[in-house]
Amino acid sequence: MIHSDFPPSTRSTGNGPANGTTRETATANGLTAASPASGGEVDALQVLLHLEERQATHPFWDNRLFLACKAGALKLEDFRYIFSQYYLYSRNFTRYLAGLLANCEDDLLRARITENLWEESGGTELEKRHAQIFRKFLQEGLGIQDLAGIEHADFSRYFVKEYLDFILRGHPMEAAAFLSLGTEGIVARMYGIFVEGLLKAGIPEEQLSFFRIHMECDDAHAFTLQQVMLSYAGERSWSTRCQDAMERALTLRARFFENLYEAVQTRRVRSILEKIQARKSLALPSEGFHHPAGAEGEALYTNAIEKLNIKFEVDRIPFRPEVLDPRLVYIPPGKCNEHHRHAHETVFYVVQGTGYVLIDYAPQEVKAGDIVFAPRWCMHQTQNTGSDEMILLAITDFGLTGKGFLGDYEKTARMKRAAAGE
Repeated sequence: MIHSDFPPSTRSTGNGPANGTTRETATANGLTAASPASGGEVDALQVLLHLEERQATHPFWDNRLFLACKAGALKLEDFRYIFSQYYLYSRNFTRYLAGLLANCEDDLLRARITENLWEESGGTELEKRHAQIFRKFLQEGLGIQDLAGIEHADFSRYFVKEYLDFILRGHPMEAAAFLSLGTEGIVARMYGIFVEGLLKAGIPEEQLSFFRIHMECDDAHAFTLQQVMLSYAGERSWSTRCQDAMERALTLRARFFENLYEAVQTRRVRSILEKIQARKSLALPSEGFHHPAGAEGEALYTNAIEKLNIKFEVDRIPFRPEVLDPRLVYIPPGKCNEHHRHAHETVFYVVQGTGYVLIDYAPQEVKAGDIVFAPRWCMHQTQNTGSDEMILLAITDFGLTGKGFLGDYEKTARMKRAAAGE
């Protein structure tokens, strides 16, 4: 941790409370400063505590990309895209520090910023510069070999441009708040969320050194930048301007992450949409187009829970459609399948048997030849009330929803009632 030795002319030198600063230490170091805006005394430590509280509760932390990481909803291919876009931000990070360095008038403050810049740049060991460690993660951890061939989205370019523009055009006080509270100060928590998602996607721990390094060192970087911000505590509207700068950084990043989330969704189904627009037949001579009556399908799913009277099997009809997913459901006499819901729509055709299909708690009596529709996410269940095996043909759009749904389809999309005890 870097400790302050600012000259008397500098307004403040303390550390934020997250780094262990006490009120006594902060006051001794000059954190209480006169504010022309209020005509009185401003307790800079209290302002910093307030800003850190706002940082910790900012809507940024609820962005859908983070929620998907925590839920384990993202796959390796999703992270390849996410971090290929993030690469543009990462390899430009030293430019943000350099922008603040260029605008800062105090030579001691510039020396402190230079220490951050030196560490980010790897010092004398260029292979240890943080941008290079991130490149190694992209290549070895995610398997992206052609970094020069990465096509950055317009929203990624906008994010990086706005980041740099704010620092270059803003007052160094605001730029320091932007980079400390709005950038470096969130790294440990933010990268912790990414690490959680990456591990759940199967990326091994040994490939995550970039994130671990930053989770350990960026609190010190944030502290240095806080020193720069606090040195201006006597400026007019200091606390308001610092808060606005912090929230600008968090809002820019939140918008970037939301754009990444939406792009991941679109990319998952893009190949299907492109084939639709191409107007070409996808039929291959080697594929089957006919499933004879009584022929067996491919075993897909089976379940039996005696205490809930559940027993059934599901076979997939061995066609190879991209969007539709035809299945055969077999339910013995007197049994039912799970009371469940899922992301795909389903049309049931009763091939054999009698019973009812519960659609959002409304029972639909059915017999051979009847057709029932189950909308996506509605609770539904089928009960065989006859003396023969019940057979249903279920046509779903799983081929589409299985790609577009961000989550573990088996654990999340097919949700059973809590009563099942599972």
